[in-house]
Amino acid sequence: MMNKSRQIEVIREAFRELDRIGLQDGFYDVSERLWDMNVAAEKQHRHGHTGSPLSVKDAAKLFTCKHLLDAWQEPDKWDVGAILHIRTEVLYAQAYAKKHHSQIDMWAAKWIGPFEEVDYAELMKGAA
Repeated sequence: MMNKSRQIEVIREAFRELDRIGLQDGFYDVSERLWDMNVAAEKQHRHGHTGSPLSVKDAAKLFTCKHLLDAWQEPDKWDVGAILHIRTEVLYAQAYAKKHHSQIDMWAAKWIGPFEEVDYAELMKGAA
């Protein structure tokens, strides 16, 4: 298992590489749009809790990458009915991963393994 510092490095590096791909959906930069959605979700999740060792921004990067990687592996996992019980950012990630599947192939192949060792719960337990 990677130590916490290495996990955060993996998150940041994967996000930087994703951002450099420059995926667009016609109106938005995909990585930025997903990151914004995950920042909002993480802030809502942490409402009333202080002192989390993993920053909201890094957590949003983690989930942006993780949701895209999961969706790249299973592009048809969720259907429209899932909107009632799955977080919106997960559904957007699936739509983007499906639309840009070939564009993120190399990125996903590189990061799928390292992200199996990134553990949000462990990162939240103590300082990196």
